[in-house]
Amino acid sequence: MDKLLEIKNLHTSFFTHVGEVKAVRGINIDVYEGEAIGIVGESGCGKSVTSLSVMGLVPSPGKVIEGQIHFKGEDLLKKSEKEMQKIRGNKIAMIFQDPMTSLNPVYTIGDQLIEPLRIHKNMDKEAARQKAIELLREVRIPDPERRLKQYPHEFSGGMRQRVMIAMALSCQPELVIADEPTTALDVTIQAQILELMKELKEKFNTSIMLITHDLGIVADLCSRIVVMYAGVIVEEGAVRDIFYNPKHPYTWGLLKSIPKVNMTSKERLVPIDGQPPDLLKPPAGCPFVPRCRYAMRICQQQHPALYSVSENHRAACWLLDSQAPPVEWDREGVSLK
Repeated sequence: MDKLLEIKNLHTSFFTHVGEVKAVRGINIDVYEGEAIGIVGESGCGKSVTSLSVMGLVPSPGKVIEGQIHFKGEDLLKKSEKEMQKIRGNKIAMIFQDPMTSLNPVYTIGDQLIEPLRIHKNMDKEAARQKAIELLREVRIPDPERRLKQYPHEFSGGMRQRVMIAMALSCQPELVIADEPTTALDVTIQAQILELMKELKEKFNTSIMLITHDLGIVADLCSRIVVMYAGVIVEEGAVRDIFYNPKHPYTWGLLKSIPKVNMTSKERLVPIDGQPPDLLKPPAGCPFVPRCRYAMRICQQQHPALYSVSENHRAACWLLDSQAPPVEWDREGVSLK
């Protein structure tokens, strides 16, 4: 497979009245044609800022200060706003976290589906309308002709998210960025939305970048997972690697906090103690040090490199360094000593 998106050494900061918040710090991510990749981590780790950097939509006072974002070989950071407008919604589309705030409440669903088709595909009004009806049918919205005339408030949360997916796919983009697409939905609707995205990905061969704080929802849709913490990548690998052979203590913590189907009423989820670091003054070493029970002196002094665990599995942890003091642990992060 060829690389569709290549993020190189991306740094994005927010210049506030109290100082520079270094939200994303030197990350590298590749997305290949036709694949789905999951970017996971807790709130504030830099997932959404990464996606907004790709789209050229980082809100003020934020700014990409270093790095490259290559899409099909062209650096998006060097393109003008006018050039980016031709790419957004056409070649790269985004499904936002809250469809109620993403859809314009004063325009009908039809108006909002038809507009990008007329702008990017030069369709006349009737052709765009027929395409919009077809799109609503694709995302399993019943009676699409009637629904086309309705407003966002007349749709349920799950239906609004389906509309957002239809809008994202309207121009058959090569990459769809889905930022927490199931957060506000109940479990049953979450499963339906994820299954719908999986089917549409296979039908249109669309690449997907799924951004979420929930490791559980990426297992079936994605082939690779990138784990972010405090603006950096701490682990990346195939889904099987992350779930069955995790190597970073933060990944262990995320996995142990996922509810299990066979849990008894007496069992409790294991939270990750502590808080993420202040990104106004990022730590010199590993950012997970204050919350890690395996931290060593070197962890406080130097940031670890991404060590190779296998061909496509890497983790940024000094425990993987052959020169570091030996520490015995199992795959769930429980000390064997």
